[in-house]
Amino acid sequence: MDVTHLMRMMTTSISEVMETMFFTPVEPQKARSLEGCGFLKDSNIRACAITFSGSFAGQLFIFVPESLLSILTENFMGEPKDTLTEEYLVGTLKETLNMIAGNTFSKIDPNASFGLGIPEMDKKLYATLCQSATTKEKRSTIFTVNTMDGEMVVGFRLD
Repeated sequence: MDVTHLMRMMTTSISEVMETMFFTPVEPQKARSLEGCGFLKDSNIRACAITFSGSFAGQLFIFVPESLLSILTENFMGEPKDTLTEEYLVGTLKETLNMIAGNTFSKIDPNASFGLGIPEMDKKLYATLCQSATTKEKRSTIFTVNTMDGEMVVGFRLD
C-alpha cells in the first residue's frame, strides 16, 4: 500500500465525513504529535480504534476531547447537550471512526473488499494507541484535525 495515497484519501474522507455528518468544517494537518496537542496529559480525551483487512491491513484510530465530542454528538444526534448520555457520546465516536474508515476505503478502491472490525474503546486501548501514535515508524501516521470547536487526532497504523 502506498502510504501517501492512503494519507490523501483519509484526509479527504475526514473532511467529507465531518462536514456532511457533523456540520463541522475541518482542516486536517499532518505532522502534529499527540504530545504537541497535549492529548497525552489530558484525562478528558476519548480514544477509539477499528481494525481493517483487505489488500492491506491495520488499524485506524481517533482521539477526541470530551468537549469536542459533546459538540459533535449534539450536531449528529440533533439533541441538546444537556440530554446527551454516555451511550450517545460513545456511539458517536465509534460511528465517526466507522464512517471515516468506510469512506476512506471506498475512495482507495471502490471495487475492493475491506473487512472492518467493530470500533473499540477502553483504557488499555488508549495506552496502546498513544504508543502507536507517538512512534516514528513509517507505517504509522497521525493527522491533527482542526475544527472551530477544538482539535482531534485521527491516524492509522499498517500491519
